[in-house]
Formats: sequence, structure tokens, C-alpha cells
Amino acid sequence: MVSYWDRDLTNRLANEAFAECFGMTSAEMYGRDLREVLGANLYRLNLPHLDGVFAGEKRVFERTLIDASGETRYVEVTYIPEIVDGEVTGFSEHLADLTSRMEAEHHRDDALRLLQISIENAPIGQAIVDTSIRVIHVNPAFCAMFDTTPDEVVGTNLRQYVHPADLDTVEADFDALKNEALTHVATELRYIRPDGTTMWLQRNAVMVPGTHGTDDLIIGQFQDVTAHKVAEAELARLAVTDPLTGLFNRQAFVDSVERQRDAEPSAPVGIVFVDLDGFKNVNDEHGHAAGDSVLVLFAERITAIVNPPDAVYRLGGDEFVVLSTTAATEAYVDELADVLRDELSGTYDAGGVPVSLGASVGSTWGPIGDIEQLLRNADARMYTNKARRRGDAESVAQA
Repeated sequence: MVSYWDRDLTNRLANEAFAECFGMTSAEMYGRDLREVLGANLYRLNLPHLDGVFAGEKRVFERTLIDASGETRYVEVTYIPEIVDGEVTGFSEHLADLTSRMEAEHHRDDALRLLQISIENAPIGQAIVDTSIRVIHVNPAFCAMFDTTPDEVVGTNLRQYVHPADLDTVEADFDALKNEALTHVATELRYIRPDGTTMWLQRNAVMVPGTHGTDDLIIGQFQDVTAHKVAEAELARLAVTDPLTGLFNRQAFVDSVERQRDAEPSAPVGIVFVDLDGFKNVNDEHGHAAGDSVLVLFAERITAIVNPPDAVYRLGGDEFVVLSTTAATEAYVDELADVLRDELSGTYDAGGVPVSLGASVGSTWGPIGDIEQLLRNADARMYTNKARRRGDAESVAQA
């Protein structure tokens, strides 16, 4: 929009775009007084710039005006003095319509304000990092989660908070984002607070290209899932744990055998079956609570004998099995069985009543791929030994 005004502020030229803005044609604009065209308020606002242009200065400023159709326009106004023989004889006026740009900027500012409000008040932790994983911004929820402050976090590398065991996972996720193999990654990771405590976080991250100047940024969201992971681990433990004795249960034995058999079916293992002679009489004569006391004490004794990675499993009742993955020879298993028989035979506290019980054992050794046959062999030997012990006891009684 272009116009020209003489020294008396009378219009001498206006293109159609300029005239239309004020509801006129170029012909109708010609000879009009600037004060009349602008109106009293707008003229008063522009007066300092008019004084400047008539002092020989180029003036550039932004102004809001309402055009002839009632629409609000944001314009950049340029006054350029025309100087003849050292005197200002008039000035040309250029109006650049900035409405679209200003509206876009307002929308951008509103969006940024809403984004800022969202980040600052989000119930989950949020962090913005660059492609070296250097922290640019964190929200209050992140700081509360990590027990830190923005000043302590911004500028540091987020890797320093990752548990060492999960660093490889972080690098793999980062490579996937950086190489555009994935646009989003979601992983449960362990992080370490400044005080050394460990927490589990669900971390979601996205790569946002070219948002920091020309640099890419990564936006991460963090949610504390520590309680969930603890509960999950406890459920997993309970699924393979005998609730009375705290030993591994039958399912744990099956799982362990399957893992080792799948990994190396020819690896040798030792099996020792153990049960308590006369345990049924304890339940019948003193009650099941007394029997439970005996089993708990038995579990403590056998655990003190069997050293990891060998493990003890309660199959049910007073039946226990020892799985030895360190048994290099059959002699090792036979020796372990003898120790178990001797150490586990003796006096037990059956709810305040001492009872004397003997341990019957049966052992075998061979490749874990033949586990079913090994179990049958150990079970048969245990019952053979039990019968022999019973016969010996009867012979002593008759004598």
C-alpha cells in the first residue's frame, strides 16, 4: 500500500490497495487531508512520526488499525521524506500488511504458553535433551522424581542417572532414534538418584527434528513404576517359592531343569532326593502346626548345607530334592547325599516337643537331558535306603 502526502498533509497519490484500506478509490483519496483519512485517534498516535519525517528522518513503526470493512490489521508503516533543496516537501508512505504474520506469531506464542503450562504442571517427569543427551530443560515433576533441581540437572548428561546395567539399552534406543529406525521408543529402565537409591521408570522418548535452531531434540517422559516392578518381582518370587519353608517349589525345579536342559542337554547334574522318616507320625501325634515347625527347621538345616548355585526344592510334604549343577562326578553327589543324611537326621522341635527323625536319601548323577530317568533312579534309591533303615531299626528293636 503506497501513498504520497505533501507538506500540508494533502494526499497527492494513493494506489488502489491503500485507498481500499480506507474505503475509497484512488480518485476519492486524492486531495484528502491525512487527518481526515486517519481519524483523530490514529493521527494523534502517528504525530511523533510525522514530526520526525518532516524533520528529514525516515520513520518505520508498527501500528494496529481498523480498515473500512471493520477488520483489524497489523501494519508496518514507513515514512520516507522527499527533500528538495534541503527542505522536506512531502513524504511517501508505505504500508506493509503484517496481519497474517502477527496472527501466526500470536498462535505460536499461545501454543508455546500452553506447552509451557503443560510441561510445568504435568504429573509425569519430562526432560528435553539434545542429541548428545545433554539436558536442556526439565519440569518440576522430573526434579521431584530425581530429588534434584533444574540448576543441578540442566547441562548434565542424562546418562549419568542411568543404572549401569541399563546403559546398553539406552544407547540402543538412542541409536534407533538418531538413525530414524524408530520415531518413538518406550522402555522400562533403572535410574539412580543422587542419594544412590534406584528406581524403575517407564521412559518414552521421541526425536523432534530441527526444533532447536537447526538441531534435533529428544523429548522424554518419565513415569515411576518402581512399586509395580517390586510387586511384579514379588509375584514372580511367590510363584516359585514354597510359602512355608521359603525354599524353591516344584514349579521352580521344573523351570530350572528346562532352562539348563535347553542350554546344554549334555551337562552333568546331580540329584539327591531327601525325606524325613516318621514325619507322618509327627503330624498324627502332635498336629500339623508341629509338623510345620519341623519342616521350617529342616529347611534351615538343609539350606545351610547346600551351597549355591546348587539349590534345594520342596516337592511337597516332607519330600525335598537337591539339584547340583556343580557335580562334576558321581562321587561328589554320593558324598553330598551322605552329608545330607547325617546332618539332617536328629532331633527336631515339634512345637515345643522334641522328636527324633531320620533322613532318607537317594542320589544319582548324569546328563540333564536324561532328567526323567535321573529322577526315577534317585527316587528308587531313596525308597530302597528308607526300607533298609526301617529294617535295621526293626532288627535293633527285636534284639
